[in-house]
Amino acid sequence: MIERVSGIALNTFRESIRDKVLVTLIVFAVLVMGSARVIQPLALGEEAKIVKDLGLSAITLFCVLISILVGGRIVYREVEKRTIYIILAKPVRRWEFILGKYLGLMAVLVVSLAVMTAAFYAILLVLGVGAPLYLMLAVLMTLFQLAILTAVAVQFSTFSTPITGAVFTFAVYFVGHLLRDLKLLAAMNPSPVVKVVSYILYYALPNLGNFNIRPEVVYGAPLDPLALLFSGLYALVYTATLLLISTLIFNRKEF
Repeated sequence: MIERVSGIALNTFRESIRDKVLVTLIVFAVLVMGSARVIQPLALGEEAKIVKDLGLSAITLFCVLISILVGGRIVYREVEKRTIYIILAKPVRRWEFILGKYLGLMAVLVVSLAVMTAAFYAILLVLGVGAPLYLMLAVLMTLFQLAILTAVAVQFSTFSTPITGAVFTFAVYFVGHLLRDLKLLAAMNPSPVVKVVSYILYYALPNLGNFNIRPEVVYGAPLDPLALLFSGLYALVYTATLLLISTLIFNRKEF
């Protein structure tokens, strides 16, 4: 089982790492972080905070785009090329295929995140801003967020086209950062329909706002270690649930 999953993951990693979209997004991320050199003189005493915030924002944004654009077609591409028939003709279970695809894409994201983070720290050192390891906490939480979002992208990829999957995954990402406001809306709105819809979305969609600790890290605010631990566990449980649902959907498809 491990050999089959790792084989699918390795093959997915090799295919995705050569994707021109991936390379383009990483290059753009580095260019955006490098643009801090232009912004720095205009920061009026807040140079360090602005450079750090811009860098961490760029890392998150471009990794999210990689997850959505590459992950949204990771299963669909196999179906479109009909290679899925060859794979499933071998002694490969469908859940192993889904898990292998997910782990392969996560490996790509880890490498992309590492490259962007290394570039970010290099830029901080070049600009003389200072590069504390404390910033790595924000990167770690971004990784947890990507774990969930990648599982969402893989799930949509099992039954929709890449464009549709990308739109829906981005919608989940966008709404996932607004769930606290959505719950507040449900509490304040008198309409029963709005309340029901808001609460369903609140409890069904991933609360990605839990992973955004960028402001606290940039401004040096204290963080609750227990809250970070629970956020990590939440990401693991939610990801496992999404992969299970993806497998159930994939099992119903006839190949």
